[in-house]
Amino acid sequence: MNEYKPLFDAIEDLKERAREGWVIIVEGVRDAESLRNLGVRGEIIVFSGFAATADIVKDRDSIIMTDYDSRGMEIERGLIRALQSYGKVPDTGIKRRIFSNVKKEISKVEELHSFISKIRVSKNSK
Repeated sequence: MNEYKPLFDAIEDLKERAREGWVIIVEGVRDAESLRNLGVRGEIIVFSGFAATADIVKDRDSIIMTDYDSRGMEIERGLIRALQSYGKVPDTGIKRRIFSNVKKEISKVEELHSFISKIRVSKNSK
């Protein structure tokens, strides 16, 4: 379990930021559901195009939580550019911290909840 402490710390940081009013941007509905199942509260919006998503977020603080694959990285880069036009730089560090701890096993946000559930079950069965 100790090996996953950085993962759990990153998820706690995500939850805290969400409580503080940061907007979390995900790729799809299942990503939002996975984060909700992990206990993330606050506003989670589903990506709907670069300009449209940036217009929703505008000048609020945001966290990009797209998948850790080529499409997710492409969306991340485009969102960064779109949000910078509003003078905001979105946080991508939490996503990197989460996926740096799980990238051998998963690469999608929608898989996070089930992955963490398995870790907890494994820990409790030891």
